[in-house]
Amino acid sequence: MSDIPRERVQVNPHGERSLLTARLATQWQGFALGWVEAPPKVEAGRSEVGRTTLAMLDCGYAQAEFASGRKSFQYDLKPGAMGLFVQGTPINRLRWECRNVRRIMVEVDLAALSELGMEIPSRMPPWQTEFEFHDDGLAAVLRMMASEAANGSPNGQLYAQSLSVGVAMRLQQRAANRGSLHAERGKLSAAQVQRLDEWIHTHLGQDISLPQLAELVGLSPAHFVRLFRNTVGYAPYHHVLRSRLAWARQQLQAGDLPITAIAAEAGFSSQSHLTTAFRRAYEVTPAQIRRQKQVLSAQHEIR
Repeated sequence: MSDIPRERVQVNPHGERSLLTARLATQWQGFALGWVEAPPKVEAGRSEVGRTTLAMLDCGYAQAEFASGRKSFQYDLKPGAMGLFVQGTPINRLRWECRNVRRIMVEVDLAALSELGMEIPSRMPPWQTEFEFHDDGLAAVLRMMASEAANGSPNGQLYAQSLSVGVAMRLQQRAANRGSLHAERGKLSAAQVQRLDEWIHTHLGQDISLPQLAELVGLSPAHFVRLFRNTVGYAPYHHVLRSRLAWARQQLQAGDLPITAIAAEAGFSSQSHLTTAFRRAYEVTPAQIRRQKQVLSAQHEIR
């Protein structure tokens, strides 16, 4: 199972000021992504959507007008407002009046979804262009994608791929809801979970990918994510992160490896990356854990 394609990394159809440098963009390993700052006015004439794109107003306010076919739509947009522009949709006119607007855009390439195991079932209604809707969960994922890319993608390809698949799954769920389809059920077996845990433990220092984990249990990445979440209650990335943090904590408490070496062997991009994740999980830093160990060792020697 191949990884998410990395071609056409930056999405910026109107040539707005990108908030991601070329280096940051190439480090991102998820769906093609753009994070841009809009000028006061954005206008575009007749065109056709080339690739399915999800766009969201990250901050600021805008008045937008879309003309498609014989219909024209006008919206007052606030942060969190998003639109889904499906490949092949004709756009006769697009006009934005913007005030301090930043937008996040993600290409959800329908042709590439088969590589993620996200084929759209024939019985499911096709995705539809929506010029304006709100979805708090989807908005949170888009902001996590932009933040991760802007910070140099320190969490690696598994995180980028998980967020990207999450976007596709949510859009698929929206289409399913329109067709009154039920969410998929089912769980991984205990043997499958054990196989995953053993493999993750021996590959902590590597940049683990979503297709690698899915292949271990013979599933497509998207199917794997759904069953994994049903089984353990959270995404594969968070499971790997918990494994890395647990191993790092054990080394800090029981071993003498330098913190920089522990960070590298646990699969963190740097010591600061480990420290941030460690503080978020345990409310202490690795250095504090190491100092506690040294104090306890000194007290033991005195006795």
